[in-house]
Amino acid sequence: MFESITDVEARDCIIKEQEAYFIVPNGKAGMAIGKGGKVVQRVQDQLGKTVKIYEYNDNVGAFVNNLVPGDIRGVDIEDKKVTIDVPNSNKGKGPRKERRKNRIRKRNPKKDTQR
Repeated sequence: MFESITDVEARDCIIKEQEAYFIVPNGKAGMAIGKGGKVVQRVQDQLGKTVKIYEYNDNVGAFVNNLVPGDIRGVDIEDKKVTIDVPNSNKGKGPRKERRKNRIRKRNPKKDTQR
């Protein structure tokens, strides 16, 4: 449904009760959102959920930067664990849901046969 409305491939998605998160190829978020948010609004209307769109990047640090809003001092990646250093001035900002830690696993597109 997402792909047919946006004309953008969904590399991955997480569907929750009230929200849906879509990972799209690098450089395609604008197309999925549409001018003035009209395209993503149609997706939200179809799903009945708030939709968030994030751009994928092969560079894990850049990908995390796409996922986390605001100023980031650094990203540490060690043994599949990502630690994000945020300046004190930005800690605690944003909605509670945005501050929660979410795990996003890297998927192997060759194994994904169904979306």
